[in-house]
Amino acid sequence: MPVSITTTVTSVKAQQVLPAASLARLQMLEERIAYRYSQDRIDQGLDEHGNEIEVQSGSDSDDNDDDMLSSAAARRMDKAEDPIQFQWLLRTLAKLEECAPPEEEEEDEEEEEEKDNGTKEAHTLKKPTLVMTKEEEEYRSAHERLVNRVSAAMAHLCGRAASGAVTRTWTFKTHPFPKEIQIHDPSFIGGDVGFKTFGSAYLLSKHIAHGHLPQLEPWVADNSTTTVTSNKHDYPRILEIGSGTGLTGFTASMYTPPWAPKVVLSDYHPNVLSTLHENCRRNKLEHRVDIQALDWRHVLNAVEQEQQQQQQQQGENDSNSNSNNNNSDTNNSNGSTTNQQPESESMDIILGAEVVYDHGHAKLVAHVVDRFLKRERRSTHPSDRPAFHLMFPIRPTHTDVIAELDHWMDKLGFVDVREHKEYGREDGETVFLYHWREYVRREHL
Repeated sequence: MPVSITTTVTSVKAQQVLPAASLARLQMLEERIAYRYSQDRIDQGLDEHGNEIEVQSGSDSDDNDDDMLSSAAARRMDKAEDPIQFQWLLRTLAKLEECAPPEEEEEDEEEEEEKDNGTKEAHTLKKPTLVMTKEEEEYRSAHERLVNRVSAAMAHLCGRAASGAVTRTWTFKTHPFPKEIQIHDPSFIGGDVGFKTFGSAYLLSKHIAHGHLPQLEPWVADNSTTTVTSNKHDYPRILEIGSGTGLTGFTASMYTPPWAPKVVLSDYHPNVLSTLHENCRRNKLEHRVDIQALDWRHVLNAVEQEQQQQQQQQGENDSNSNSNNNNSDTNNSNGSTTNQQPESESMDIILGAEVVYDHGHAKLVAHVVDRFLKRERRSTHPSDRPAFHLMFPIRPTHTDVIAELDHWMDKLGFVDVREHKEYGREDGETVFLYHWREYVRREHL
């Protein structure tokens, strides 16, 4: 016979799983968390000292009213409140556990063995089927949604590493063609940084979109899809290293004409490469970008092997053989490297957003740039000067890593010609002073 679930709360409507005040507080907290990760929050004005610019009141404009509300929400999102909010969510989750509906039992069959005159007779006993009323189904569904909402809010308060996957639409208000790009940040896997869109990527993307890179300025300024260039090779070839979720590289592909060379996005981790392909499909950029696996260690190993070969060749006694071998090595240094990497010394622009964040990265990045950035230039104009554009935050714990980068870039003959600094936010939370560097070869000055 069917058995109905009977609990003390089945007569309560689904909307009353939690008190109205608790539901309102949960909704307000969710809105604050959403704003914390939003582009509006990241774009919230900062002065020259990194302090938040207050929005002036007294305007009748709806837009200004929205800005004021956003600014007020930002002030309320002080991270000092997070422990208080977390404890409230923990208590709320405990209350939800107390009023949880009975767990659904799956139908099961079990056999009972009976002996009768020395023989076994199997009997199948079937448990009664649980039947829920419409009100009970609504309650169970509402309870499950609330548990998920509270759990998600707790995860977000634990930081980006625990908050799970997030998909955001980034908008560039460029004139006359504003553009949007949708980027999916998957859940962190083993803490790998390639699964997060860093503040450096967004800042560098904004500069690309607004034509602040001299190598891209002529093309971004006239980004018409109806004007056909007479020479496709006039457009710069672009490589992004350590692409991660791909915001910077995809933005570059959107602000270069469709007939320009494909923008190459690169990373080494298979899961990161999968994310790049997913974001590429989301934005329908398959014909504008080329996604490649690029392991910086392979590049450095190739360079060191070439250097060893040169040293061995210089030590040979046969001068003719030595000369032939040196010529052969010179040609090899300009060829393609292993794992189908981009052609050596073929890129006009190399992009890097927060790619130097650990010891050892500085040497690797410097050699990757030296390997793939063009050595020749077409004219003395800055737009024809091959460059490596690097954006990174000033972190007190990483000053030695940046000093190591300066050492290797100088040793390989690169000079920073920009030295630009600006304040920005990391996921709408921590404010950093970001450095934008434009490295060019010393002989191009």
